[in-house]
Amino acid sequence: MENIKYSLRTNIGFFLNKPIGYSRNFEINFPEIFIEPDLLARNLIGHYSFSRTSEGLLLQADLEADIDGQCSRCLEPMQVHIHTNFEELYVFELRMIEELDEELVPKDGYIDLGIPFRDYILLELPITSLCKPDCKGICLECGQNLNTRPCEHNHGIDFS
Repeated sequence: MENIKYSLRTNIGFFLNKPIGYSRNFEINFPEIFIEPDLLARNLIGHYSFSRTSEGLLLQADLEADIDGQCSRCLEPMQVHIHTNFEELYVFELRMIEELDEELVPKDGYIDLGIPFRDYILLELPITSLCKPDCKGICLECGQNLNTRPCEHNHGIDFS
């Protein structure tokens, strides 16, 4: 199956001549989207806004998505629900990048939101995910998924 690709490039050129304090809100809703280079997100929903500041453009986003993950105990594939909210400042001048450690407003007037969306979604990915609270995991000797059937090895493991 081919990944569905949508462009998350957003035109911000019209902000450049707007007064400080001007802002605009955007809504997103993608049943499935592939964010380059490696993230397939399902049910990506949320909203974001750009606000004109004296330094540049402030991006504020609140997103939710389901991404492919793996159960930490049984290693079976599963969907992990992610929620993130973040702010990024895109500055007008090169000298401010060094001072503030921020991104530069692109000269072509377009910001690729796939970059921060991917980064912040992946940052929220939990270190451990469970397919169900009482997941029994796998046998450390033979690798059998103990949720599907027991094996002949003694399992004195208590995950509660």
